[in-house]
Amino acid sequence: MEKSHIFKYISEPDLKGMLTAFHAVTRLNVILIDENGKEILHYGEKYAFCVEFARHNQSGRSCAQEHVRAGEMARDFGESYVFSCHSGMNHIVYPVMIKGRQFGSVVAGPFLMEAPDVSMISDLNRENKIPPEGAERLLEYSAGIPLIDPDRAARISELFNYLMRSILVESRQVIASNKEKLLQQSRINESIQMYKNSGVRDEREYPIELENELISCIKVNNTGRAREILNTLLGNILLYESHDLDRIKIRIIELCSVLSRASINRGSDANKVLEMNRRLITSLVNSRSFYDICYTFQDNIEIFTDSLSMMPDKSGRIVKNAAEYISRHFSEDISLAVIADELHVNTSYLSTLFRQVTGITFKEYLNRVRVEEAARLLSNTDYSVMEIAVACGYRDQSYFTKVFKKLTGLTPKQYR
Repeated sequence: MEKSHIFKYISEPDLKGMLTAFHAVTRLNVILIDENGKEILHYGEKYAFCVEFARHNQSGRSCAQEHVRAGEMARDFGESYVFSCHSGMNHIVYPVMIKGRQFGSVVAGPFLMEAPDVSMISDLNRENKIPPEGAERLLEYSAGIPLIDPDRAARISELFNYLMRSILVESRQVIASNKEKLLQQSRINESIQMYKNSGVRDEREYPIELENELISCIKVNNTGRAREILNTLLGNILLYESHDLDRIKIRIIELCSVLSRASINRGSDANKVLEMNRRLITSLVNSRSFYDICYTFQDNIEIFTDSLSMMPDKSGRIVKNAAEYISRHFSEDISLAVIADELHVNTSYLSTLFRQVTGITFKEYLNRVRVEEAARLLSNTDYSVMEIAVACGYRDQSYFTKVFKKLTGLTPKQYR
């Protein structure tokens, strides 16, 4: 990549100014590299240690390759990344992302977090068979490498994050997106493991109750809860369709249609909803992996909730506020009357609105929220069933078990 290429997207004076200031304050060398490891900018003099080590390096990896590898890891981690190179030196790396593509990285270093000694050179000697005179020079030259304690290194890495994000606005957005993807993958994998460990339900049984709960959340514009349920549902779909990507696409496209109909039946503009749905389905069809499909769907879940928020009447807002109140207070002894009083509306009016908007009663919605939380606690804690029942707003364990089984198909003990 030519030097001018990257600066079509990034302000060259701003980036140079920031890197110059960072080098002056931290006294760390800083380089900007392209995706192949080629240097574009370099601030600071090369250390004698690095020059000497290059003469004895037998790892088969160059500094450029080390920097590229670290930049890719930083991209996947979603933040600046502290790494140790093949010579045992520490560096901080931040990926340069433009229009969804990694164009290179900015690397700061080298530095040490502990005072150099003979053991460090011995480790390098075992891997590279360095002659005695070379080992002596490396030990001598290592004294010239900046020494930064771990706490300060962490602070410099944090500062590096802030400075780079201020320059690379789009990079910040892409990296945040990648970080969210990793988090979502983790949540989906947790739901898959949870589902497998139950050992009761047939993996081929489609979780229709989760789909119904997702629709209810869409109807009340509860995007946060819809995302949580969607992660669990996607994990179940992966198992149900035996990891077959084409069948998974079909299943999720069907789910798109279901959610679209829910929005239209609620009174949303049919043309707007169908057009948004068409764009989402096109993206899903072009996705190349299960996790791409999942993130595309998650990233666009607002198209259904937004279609409801655009409605001219206030009924949707009232029910949304009621749903948010339930999310905050489901562990308490709440009732329709309590929420109606909180929202300053008539109890009967709120009951009617709730059923019209969500398709289910207030009590059914409350139970779904409580059971979802109970399922999470059963899977991730050692609390007793009674303790979980109380934490989720149930004072009677037998009633809790009855409701839980009705919504999940399992008793709490079977689910655990």
